[in-house]
Parts: sequence; structure tokens; C-alpha cells
Amino acid sequence: MMRRFLFAALAATSLAVPALAQDEPRTLQELLAPLSRGACVKMDDLRAVGATVQLTPDQFQFVRAFYMAVPPVSHELPPGDKAFLAKGPEGVAVLGLYDDGGQVCAVFEATDWLERLIDEVGRGETGKRGEPL
Repeated sequence: MMRRFLFAALAATSLAVPALAQDEPRTLQELLAPLSRGACVKMDDLRAVGATVQLTPDQFQFVRAFYMAVPPVSHELPPGDKAFLAKGPEGVAVLGLYDDGGQVCAVFEATDWLERLIDEVGRGETGKRGEPL
């Protein structure tokens, strides 16, 4: 009798696990969808879906300023005190901000040219012309 109960419990568990896994986001787009409704997501969940890199303080300032300039233009600073670049398995890349609590509430798509700019900022390039003062 105990063996039959154990087998039934294992069978029920194996049926439930795939159903639970189907509900989990598999792409950055799926994971970040709640942001369009004003919700936030956890940085740990983002890391589970895509490769993420924490950006430098200079890159953070660049991303924060760019976020404010991207339509719709924000009149308030976006939430977050750190920035990241994430690339999902579907090929989508996003730049975003997160706070010390690991909450991601502000993201935007990272195009190839924007990723290049972020790299340049990370290397300390300034785009200077002419002679330094």
C-alpha cells in the first residue's frame, strides 16, 4: 500500500512540474512585460532568463540620462541606482536600472549602436574633438 501511495505521489509531482515550468518566463520580453503596467521585476529573475552585466557608475549615468530622453520623455528620474545590460536567449538586448533591493523597474531596448556607445563610455572615451583645454 505504501509503495502504491509513493508511486502515485511521484507521478502527480512529475505531472505538476512541467505545468509550473510552462508558467515561468522564458524570454526577456515575457519577463519584462509587467513593467508596461507599472510593476517591477526581480533582478534575480532577469539573471535566470538572460546573460546580465552590471555597468560602471559612468555607464549608469549615461543609461539613466538616455532613459529620460527616450519617448515618452520622463519628467522624473527613473528608479534605480545601478544599471545593467541583459541579453535574452531570443536575441533581444535591454538596458535597465535596478535598486539595492534588486528591483528592476526601468528598461529600454539596447540597439547595436547603443551597446557600442555604452562600451565607449565604459572605456572612458569622450568623443573629444581638437585639443584638450
